[in-house]
Amino acid sequence: MPSGLTRDYYGILGVASDAAHESIRRAYLDQARHWHPDAFADQAASVVAEAEQRMRDINEAWHVLGSAPRRRAYDGRRSASPRPTDSGVEGIRVDDGITRIDPRLLDPDFIAARRYAQLDEISIQHGMIVRALPLLAVLALLGGILVVTAYAAGGGGEAETTVTSVTLAGPSLGSGIDGGDCVSVASGPSLIERPCDALAAGRVIAAHQAGGATCPEQVTIREVELTNGWTACLGLVGG
Repeated sequence: MPSGLTRDYYGILGVASDAAHESIRRAYLDQARHWHPDAFADQAASVVAEAEQRMRDINEAWHVLGSAPRRRAYDGRRSASPRPTDSGVEGIRVDDGITRIDPRLLDPDFIAARRYAQLDEISIQHGMIVRALPLLAVLALLGGILVVTAYAAGGGGEAETTVTSVTLAGPSLGSGIDGGDCVSVASGPSLIERPCDALAAGRVIAAHQAGGATCPEQVTIREVELTNGWTACLGLVGG
């Protein structure tokens, strides 16, 4: 079928391409009654699915062939398209059951010329790839340099602010809570030590009193102002 004609609507309804409108209408009604999904309600799911698909195809075919303007447009595209090639081999097609072979396929010079043209096209494509490889290598090298430079400039600063070990007075944050502990936040608010899992609000990475130091911005995900005037700085649980 040509581009834009993915279905043979005449074949779906089982009518000839020159069938009268009334014949197409009767064929549509017969097909719709036969394939309506309600008639297969007690069948297996695969059978119902097939009936639904057939019904969609039938409705689509009637939508095109049941309208005179849409049918004329469809017939125009259909007649202008090349006949389908059933053999799957370029230059060989089957028309109305008759196998037709492009006579050029019997000419050795034509076959050789076409083969050389194909080889030339492959050679050109390979040449383009080979010429592009140095440029791709340079771009990859520049990208690696940019990544390393960005890490050295920004990543190093972040490493300096990451708190890996914190020594804090337990009572300032809550009973038994020290730096590095995973906690959840209770009412008050107050902190409760808990296992380092997905339910934890975060890990204690720092703490300060009002007017004192601040939480490290790059690694703090949450600040909790406790009832005793302290502020706990929480980082990632896996940090």
